[in-house]
Amino acid sequence: MLNRDALLFSPTREGVPSSDDNFYASDLIAAQEALEEEAREAVPYRFDACTYDLGYVKQPLFACRTCLNHRAVCAACSVACHGEHDLIELFNRRNFRCDCGTESMGAGSCCSISSRNDAPANLRNKYDANFEGRFCFCGRPYDPQTESDDMLQCLHCEDWCHAQCLGLPHSDDDSPAAPLRQDDFDQLICWRCVENDAEVRRIAERHAGVEGTGVILLDKGDKVLGKIDLPAEEASAEEAQSAGSSASGPAAATATDEASAAQEKPLKAATASTSEHPSSEPTVVAGDSSPAPLSSSGLPNSTKRHATVGSDDGSALKKAKVDHSDEASTTASAAKGTCSAPPSLDAAESPVRRFMREGLKPNVFLQEGWMSRWCRCSQCLPMFVNLPYLLEEEDVFEPPEDPDAHKSTFDLGMEHLLNRMPRDQALDSVRAFTTLSDRLKTFLRPHAEGGTTVTKEHIQAFFDAEQERRQQQHS
Repeated sequence: MLNRDALLFSPTREGVPSSDDNFYASDLIAAQEALEEEAREAVPYRFDACTYDLGYVKQPLFACRTCLNHRAVCAACSVACHGEHDLIELFNRRNFRCDCGTESMGAGSCCSISSRNDAPANLRNKYDANFEGRFCFCGRPYDPQTESDDMLQCLHCEDWCHAQCLGLPHSDDDSPAAPLRQDDFDQLICWRCVENDAEVRRIAERHAGVEGTGVILLDKGDKVLGKIDLPAEEASAEEAQSAGSSASGPAAATATDEASAAQEKPLKAATASTSEHPSSEPTVVAGDSSPAPLSSSGLPNSTKRHATVGSDDGSALKKAKVDHSDEASTTASAAKGTCSAPPSLDAAESPVRRFMREGLKPNVFLQEGWMSRWCRCSQCLPMFVNLPYLLEEEDVFEPPEDPDAHKSTFDLGMEHLLNRMPRDQALDSVRAFTTLSDRLKTFLRPHAEGGTTVTKEHIQAFFDAEQERRQQQHS
């Protein structure tokens, strides 16, 4: 007998019965139910509205390697327009407009949802190696069938990095020897962003690795710089979050919380997305989350954040709830004109600059509560003007949930039949189906009682007899 769990979690689909196998009817039913359940968990959304008209928003993306130029489409178009294409699941990306039906995907590109055809290219979209299937600064292609390492998303560039490449242990490794574990921090800014982006580097040089900041650097000799002891309530909240994300299992980016806690992790940040149609309000969720089970092209298990599942009504614009408990003192100091940030360091004293001089990679790890610890005085605040997601949670569009996601293909087919066909014709079809089902059961009963195998020839003989019977009825 087939193992239903094996069917559900085996990406190779080994054990699914084929025409060459001997199997019970219950095996075939179990295989179908397992595949449908997996589909419901991976894509529990409605896919009848392209996000193009929302403008440049943070949303789940799928890069298409079948269409030209490695462009990306929204979740709805990934199913409705590119369902048979070779897709790469990128999870959430900020400030991105769906490329489906634009000239950047090649002449004749058309969105089947909106009938948009060869629209102008989205000039504000940004593309990187992820859109070609290569991730991390190691540039390794992602294969969901073989990848075993956790992957964490950089808060700034939104690339996915292997835990091993960051010098971190796997989330399942409970060895006490690790100097820094994934549970010890909340967000990551990769070393490439620190070295190559002047605004990020300016903030990192002042805070990263400095005592009392909670902005961590992992130094040579496994020395951890900048780590702080979190308040009891903050630490317990972080532990609860970690427990929740590990319970969700490997996934789609290790991309989406099961209704706010079961998908996998990326994404904390901020910026109100620029929309060319202000009247359109995307369904949005912000903040912590963990991505859901990986799709066939999805990213590996991540132990950091991911986008959450959409809202119940599928239309409300929801802001993330940020814990501002630590901001009172920061706001007060800013009002007084005093600065609570660490003093500026010269080149010789800055840990980040030392890392760069010594050829070390200054990956920055932000401890829980990092957003509320930045100084927001008149001198510090301008440093964040182009990095708003360092100051507040950003909105994330999620497709509205599909109210029919729990239904089987059989139920959906019957509903479609009964709702779309004239009543008399629908009733005739149901009666014909019931009659055929009864005759098939009668035909198979002797085999079931005698324990004999039903072969392809038996089934073919049954339907040949049915066809001959119908012909005689109409002659």
